[in-house]
Amino acid sequence: MNGRVVLVTGAARGLGAGIAAGFEKEGFVVHRADIAGGGLAMDVTDRASVRKCMDKVGAIDVLVNNAGLLASGPFDQTTGEAWDRLLAVNVTGIFNCVQAAVPAMRGRRGASIINIASVSHEKGGGAIGNVWYGATKAAVVAITRGLGRELGAQGIRVNAIAPAVVATDMVSAQLDAALRERVLARIPLGRLAEAEDIARAALFLASEAASFITGETIAVDGGFLRT
Repeated sequence: MNGRVVLVTGAARGLGAGIAAGFEKEGFVVHRADIAGGGLAMDVTDRASVRKCMDKVGAIDVLVNNAGLLASGPFDQTTGEAWDRLLAVNVTGIFNCVQAAVPAMRGRRGASIINIASVSHEKGGGAIGNVWYGATKAAVVAITRGLGRELGAQGIRVNAIAPAVVATDMVSAQLDAALRERVLARIPLGRLAEAEDIARAALFLASEAASFITGETIAVDGGFLRT
């Protein structure tokens, strides 16, 4: 794997930083893209920003679409403005990144796109994310399935990872002690996911071991979806 080029969006902190670190440990050339604090300045909602960043990177072997926002609370407490921003980052952001990256991935052996979804896509919300968050992540799963079909002939595999609750700063801001206990009670393996758990799944999907897997969504949730 050494020397392969990876671009991770939303990589300045939290889950994205953990995924980027996992690829770096395995010898990948990692480009950390983020709206602020990453090695590459990229606003996934801005097509010009995305294309400028992709042009700077050049050839790409693996694209990890990790940038995302969380929305929580009852359905009627999400404002129209918050919904527009959620949709722009979680869904349009993937549209922009895929459209810009695919030309740089064609002809690359083992090219792979990995989208970060959520168990909320199946639950219609979940332990923290609300119905609107779940809707955006359901879109990510649909995108993954469709692109897996369309890009296979070009030698590009497309898969998604659906974490449950990951111990990041974004999640911690929503997770008080009582909610944490309720969440843990629904996870058979008895702990929150760590960024390293998601990174290992991403490394698998980018590897030769997953060379005949495309269009799939892998739950990395400690059994959350089975409860």
